[in-house]
Amino acid sequence: MGKDADYGSYVRFACPAYSHAWVFFGPLGVLQGWGTTVDLVHIFKGEGGWLHGWFAPLSGLWTVFMIGCCFVSRYERRTGGPTPRLYCFQLGVVVATGDVLRAYRWTELTIHRTKWRSGSGESADWGTGITVMARDGSVVVMFPGNEPDAAGCWEMEKLHEAAVHGPGEPRPATP
Repeated sequence: MGKDADYGSYVRFACPAYSHAWVFFGPLGVLQGWGTTVDLVHIFKGEGGWLHGWFAPLSGLWTVFMIGCCFVSRYERRTGGPTPRLYCFQLGVVVATGDVLRAYRWTELTIHRTKWRSGSGESADWGTGITVMARDGSVVVMFPGNEPDAAGCWEMEKLHEAAVHGPGEPRPATP
């Protein structure tokens, strides 16, 4: 669709549903699975008590849950999934939400930045949320600002800036 609309060459994929949940849930799921396996070995050897009979199935379900949590963001980003996927070209973007494709030129879109902060002290989290809006005021996509660079938001902003302000021209300061 981007090639047909003459948006130039394809540059980058961007999607707000990116998470590092696997970094947390992956090792815990593997450790829990190892514990479940050790418990099952004890049960099959006849060394486990009545508590092992309850622990092994519950631990196995918990292992499956934790490993499943590793793939939630990948599931949301899939083709036909609920999260918007942006196929960024030099002069425009094709936004795919579910099975619906919409094409926009960069000049038809505006990007709004919102700084946010939650929590305090060592548990504080902060970032800059990015909202991409069409000319009619409808929200095309929102990047909450707590995703890593792999979400592609930074490159999408650079493509928008180059198309709207020209290559090498500085972006006007926002209050």
